[in-house]
Formats: sequence, C-alpha cells, structure tokens
Amino acid sequence: MNTENKILGSQLIVMTRSDLDTMVNEMAQNIVAAQTRNVQNDSETGMDAPEDRRFITRKETASLLHVNFTTLWRWNKLGYLRSRKVGGRRVVYKYSDVMALLNG
Repeated sequence: MNTENKILGSQLIVMTRSDLDTMVNEMAQNIVAAQTRNVQNDSETGMDAPEDRRFITRKETASLLHVNFTTLWRWNKLGYLRSRKVGGRRVVYKYSDVMALLNG
C-alpha cells in the first residue's frame, strides 16, 4: 500500500518552533490581507449596487443616523432597523432601510 503524499513524496521536514511560528504568522497575515482586499472590493462594488441590495457598515449607519452602536443594537431589538451579520462578527445594515428610517 502506497501511503506517501503525492505532492511531498516521502520527504520529512524538520523545523524549529520559531520557524513554525514565523510560517504560521505569515500565513495568517496573508489570509487577513486577502480578506481585507475582498471586503474593500465588495464595498467598492457595493456603491454601484442598486439601493435595495446595498449594505453599509455599523459605523457608517451610526454616523448617518447620528447615534451610537448601543442605540443601533436597541433599535434592532425593537424592530426599527434590522441588522444582518456577515461572516462571524461583521454587522451591516440595508442602505434603503437606513434611508427610510432617516427620512421617515
């Protein structure tokens, strides 16, 4: 039975804990940079999206409505404004909902 990895073959890689930590940190930084680029590209293209499909961040929403994050959270609980979670922790609001509340 052939159990060796087709990509690495039967090579054994030896590295120090410091080298492993450096490699993991570099990989994490690359992943964060790629995700940041994706978010920036999404937000740039979101500006051209129709108003009913455009979303803005919690910070932008609070700034437009001149309220703090606690007020946004409370309004979400009371049903005045609905937030949506993107990914694990990112909160966004539908732009048309924010404008309706602002003009309402």
